[in-house]
Amino acid sequence: MNDWEIKKFLKVVLAIQLAVWGVIGLDAIGLQIPILRQLISFIYLTFIPGILILRILKLHKLGNIETLLYSVGLSIATLMFTGLFINTVYPFFGISRTISTTPLIITISAVVLILCILSYIRDSGFSDPSFIDVENILSPPALFLCLIPFLAIFGTYFMNFHQNNIIQMFLIIIIALIAVLIGFDKFIPKNLYPFAVFVIAISLLYHASLISMYIWGWDIHHEYYLSNLVMGNSCWDPTIPAMCNAMLSIVMLAPIFSNICDMSLTWVFKIIYPLLFSLVPLGLYRVFQKQTTDKIAFLSCFFFMSYCVFYGEMLTLARQQIAELFLVLLILLMIDKNMDKIKRSFLFIVFGISLTVSHYGVSYIYMFCLISVWLILILMDSPEIQKLRDNFHLKFSRKSKKFPLVGNPVSTNVENRTISSTFVLLFITFTLTWYMYVSSSSPFGTIIHLGDHITSSIYTDFLNPEAAQGLEVMIAEVDPGLLHEVYRVINYLNQIFILIGCIVVLLKYRELKFERGYAAFSMLNLAILFAAVSVPFLASSLNMTRLYHITLIFLAPFCVIGGITVFRVLSKVVKVTWTNKSVKSSLKLLAVYFVIFMLYQSGFVYGVAEGNFYSISLNSTTDSPRFNEQEILTGEWLRDKKTEYTITYSDDYRGLMLVAILGKRYTFRGDKEITTCIPPNNVYIFLGHENVKNNKIILITPHGKKSVTLQNLTFYNTLLNMNRIYNNGDAWIYYR
Repeated sequence: MNDWEIKKFLKVVLAIQLAVWGVIGLDAIGLQIPILRQLISFIYLTFIPGILILRILKLHKLGNIETLLYSVGLSIATLMFTGLFINTVYPFFGISRTISTTPLIITISAVVLILCILSYIRDSGFSDPSFIDVENILSPPALFLCLIPFLAIFGTYFMNFHQNNIIQMFLIIIIALIAVLIGFDKFIPKNLYPFAVFVIAISLLYHASLISMYIWGWDIHHEYYLSNLVMGNSCWDPTIPAMCNAMLSIVMLAPIFSNICDMSLTWVFKIIYPLLFSLVPLGLYRVFQKQTTDKIAFLSCFFFMSYCVFYGEMLTLARQQIAELFLVLLILLMIDKNMDKIKRSFLFIVFGISLTVSHYGVSYIYMFCLISVWLILILMDSPEIQKLRDNFHLKFSRKSKKFPLVGNPVSTNVENRTISSTFVLLFITFTLTWYMYVSSSSPFGTIIHLGDHITSSIYTDFLNPEAAQGLEVMIAEVDPGLLHEVYRVINYLNQIFILIGCIVVLLKYRELKFERGYAAFSMLNLAILFAAVSVPFLASSLNMTRLYHITLIFLAPFCVIGGITVFRVLSKVVKVTWTNKSVKSSLKLLAVYFVIFMLYQSGFVYGVAEGNFYSISLNSTTDSPRFNEQEILTGEWLRDKKTEYTITYSDDYRGLMLVAILGKRYTFRGDKEITTCIPPNNVYIFLGHENVKNNKIILITPHGKKSVTLQNLTFYNTLLNMNRIYNNGDAWIYYR
């Protein structure tokens, strides 16, 4: 759209604006048309502000992927900071219910109209539209890919209402088939690779996020509580001392979508956030494609998406979903050599501060890498280092046998440096200021405490599995059996491939197209992985699985390159030359290898071979942070009855649900079968479906979570002496 003639462009924008006003007006008079308001409002909020800003910046001929990603990123940033402006300024004019439908739609509409005027003034002279090839849209491969997300939706419907996972299993097979077809150059053409990446991403995300009619998982319950607090008060209180309360991606973005789209927060988190997060692999595909080849880019994205954290744990971290989108946009800007310097600097600033207000963990990691890369690039551009580097590459390069993945080398001219000192200093200043003065300095205090904890224990607990979570994960025992041993080998091979790929890039840097900044970021992320294994309390502060997922944003293509290199060595054993043909054969083998990895990660292999479905998407009976209607109703009843002087105890999983409803939880803790003492008076005990029906309770012990029989607990006799004041069949409440 940003390449259209300006009058036609603005007509479409204003038509969408009028449509939003129209559907909100119809709802106000009681004429509700199902789905229409949600669809039109989502398009309006997600694309229109961003596409207008692109026109104001005169950014044209970006291509479909960049236009989509930059538009969505700029729109989300506009919504978050518009909400912040409304919440800060409007109370001075006597408007107290700032984050509600009327102030939001009036202000956002005014912002859009102002952007329309500016875009007309700035860009009225440009018109060079390109048109979509209808034959490609209606081709069998494209139609085949379009059907897959609907398969994910139908699969979750059957799981939710019929406890049948057959469609979910079939979906995983179809996704595996896509990777094999692309790996073997069958059926799906290269121009549909990015669409295939998006389809796989949204299908994997929806096949998990749409499980249950309520939110499920861990951190998302606290995020839901804070967002719901904003919805209930129609304003945001920045003084609440909670780290998530400083994240506009939670306290602003979710309420804005909920109000304007007329969707409950539950479905905003289950539908809209995963849809936005599905753009992360699409952005990574473009980042990888610019530096390698189409197929390597696809396989890198497939490896990234196959890791179960992408469609599992990340769905329970709404703030990190948005933060990773901005992180990918920053990476995409970093490798873009064609954009005007001033325009790129503006986008760097917008996406950088948006990352800061989206997730503290990702922001701190990015800040550490940003400072380090900035210093590394300055050092690399010094004459002495350049001379040493040239001699090093001259020694290890073989000009007669160039790396067959890419074309011409990248220039290392200082003028091509994409990370400016101004942006580094601005990002550091804004990040530290925001975290120090919002939410009672909770995000800032956390990093200070973590740094002090690591510093004080690094000499005593270095390479101690009890303190270094990464090392604990590596040496953890696996279940006996061939399948589990194969899975362990695959996980070790992935790390070996990544390490080899990084070494190849270092030795063959002059012959590869990796941008210097991206290569430096990647090596630092590899160093972070090593630190997670050795440095005490580093991995556990963010969780090792999440940390590994974040590093794969940079390291995924190195796994593919490392795999190709390994096959090159094996090929030499049988005297096969290192040619483009052998590279294609290696990519076919890697496609099959990554499919096996995905089948393991999704729980498909264990489900078929052993009947043990570990994934929440494939198993409706396993005890997990997933709750039914009766449990939710019980929690809401408790919210209405309890006072600020009463405490509610529950086990670990049920406590997560209470966080979403009550804002806090008190969970049973103990070692073996001994639980913590509970207060003598003014205490509630909440028991959910698993506790009532199966007599199981999840305890937090010094060695992790443990499921034990309720009757074996020392507090069970205490429970029998309490009054059961609520019982709806699936959940009980006791009171003393």
